[in-house]
Amino acid sequence: MNGFKQTNVGMSANRLALAVLAALAAGAPARAQSNVTVFGILDTYVDASHAGDRGAVRVQSGAISGSRLGFRGSEDLGDGLKAIFLLEAGINVDDGTSGQGGVLFGRQSWVGVSTRAGDLTVGRQYSPNFFTIITYGLGGGMAWGNASNYFTDNSPLRVNNSISYVSPSFGGLKGRVFYVLGENTTLPGGSHVGNIHSASLQYDAGRFSAGASYEERRTTQANTDRFYAAGASYRFDAVKLGVLAQARRDDADVAASNALEVGALVPIGPGALLIDAGWYRARSVVNGNAAAYSLRYDYNLSKRTMVYAGAAHIRNDAGAQFGINGNTGPAFAVARGEDPRALIVGVRHAF
Repeated sequence: MNGFKQTNVGMSANRLALAVLAALAAGAPARAQSNVTVFGILDTYVDASHAGDRGAVRVQSGAISGSRLGFRGSEDLGDGLKAIFLLEAGINVDDGTSGQGGVLFGRQSWVGVSTRAGDLTVGRQYSPNFFTIITYGLGGGMAWGNASNYFTDNSPLRVNNSISYVSPSFGGLKGRVFYVLGENTTLPGGSHVGNIHSASLQYDAGRFSAGASYEERRTTQANTDRFYAAGASYRFDAVKLGVLAQARRDDADVAASNALEVGALVPIGPGALLIDAGWYRARSVVNGNAAAYSLRYDYNLSKRTMVYAGAAHIRNDAGAQFGINGNTGPAFAVARGEDPRALIVGVRHAF
């Protein structure tokens, strides 16, 4: 009996201690929950290209996606507020060097906050024009097989010293606002040289999507480049169709152009066939027009591993000099007026 009573007293003491701890925990502020994810893509391919009477077979990195190693993280601060960050380093799989000219986190490096009213981030990141291009250029947008990838000046699509706001989706409508500080201290024209302003809207409703973006970049005291992009896509039962239009204007009238891309993604087996065509019209260069035609089949071995093959051809007018490049893999050198051709086969693995 005495032993039983002692055990019962001990159990009562334990219950009291647990109750006190629970009360203290309830009165204390909740600890923030955080997580960090390591991710990456390895994309490499063999490229057989010809132009004129010259040709080469090369191992390249990044046909569809730029190879990368990244770190993505967030910390839950409560009441719908999160701290977020992304560090993304480009990798050239063919030789193991760093991408983006050797910049450590050359693909992206930003930090910010996510709220119910949208995300605000600061650092090296993509502009709204970039998201319009990759959304409506089917199969990747800035990938091997996309005319937009061959014809687009990508220098204003990923920039340093940027401030980005992305809204939540309101009835399928999402907006982006983007501002870049050029931080010029040496070029004539003052601190505004190098500044970029950009904005976009995108609407998604079931199988239909449409969007448009605008970007302007102050390059000198006397010149501002302006970039326009608009596109739409619709997914039918057997095929997805997309169209992307772009235009560029500048005060100096040395790089004005129009471009149009149309594409189709056709599901075949465990993959999809990309059929793509595009036309470039130069407004500032005589005989600077070009047309591009590409086919690429992506075969999914699993959710993370894909093999692909493709064929492409560009017809350059006498003053045009466009080559067939991958997302990060450079094009075979082309002289003005030459018509390049290329065949590729590659593999992409995501982790």
